[in-house]
Amino acid sequence: MARPLIIAHRTAPAFAPENSLEGIRVTFEQGADGVEIDVRMSLDQRPFLMHDNFMARTTGWPLPLELTPSFHIRTRRLRGSAERVPSLAQALDALPDEKILAADIKTPWAVMALARAVKRRRIADRTLVWCSSALAVKCALGRNLGWEVAHYKDFDDAGDNRSFIANARRIGAHAVSLDWRAIDADIVAFCHERNLRIYSWHKEYDLTPAKLTAGLDGLITDYPAKAREAVEREL
Repeated sequence: MARPLIIAHRTAPAFAPENSLEGIRVTFEQGADGVEIDVRMSLDQRPFLMHDNFMARTTGWPLPLELTPSFHIRTRRLRGSAERVPSLAQALDALPDEKILAADIKTPWAVMALARAVKRRRIADRTLVWCSSALAVKCALGRNLGWEVAHYKDFDDAGDNRSFIANARRIGAHAVSLDWRAIDADIVAFCHERNLRIYSWHKEYDLTPAKLTAGLDGLITDYPAKAREAVEREL
């Protein structure tokens, strides 16, 4: 059985500010194969790293990133850090050679900005595009860069997941990401039979042997070194 990719969720926020350049560095120091970032567009249509709609939790600024101009976003420091909110370009420049980028598209039209940046750097073959929005999935597929596009939802019910997987396949997604509680060998096989790769973020749930050996293609984690050790112990 192949080892799943170890992908650091939000640049390993247990060890560095989430969605930060420092987090990208720490991610790969801990042996991850890839790093996940969240991408949003500013008021003047510039891509930045930010998970939440509002910037208050991570920067103290009370407005949404989408309603804030880029010149002001560049002045905001991440809580507990001297680092300012990174742009997408800065994040891509910090990505080591051969490592994987997973970009969670929070603003659907950020796909276009991501596509331009990825094409310029010729890294489509190691870029994963993750979308909760079916519209964003279709937009990413329409860019036709040869990158992998995944649709994701957090359902813990088997029936909901199977319906979601069928819909993801129908709209052309290459992969899905499912709730950790839903992961077992049957749901993984259900995806693989439909030529879909499957990922899951384990959050704070245990990395149990049954889930680690279910056949996941990628394990998303806040703890890259711990996750890699657990996977290698089981496989």
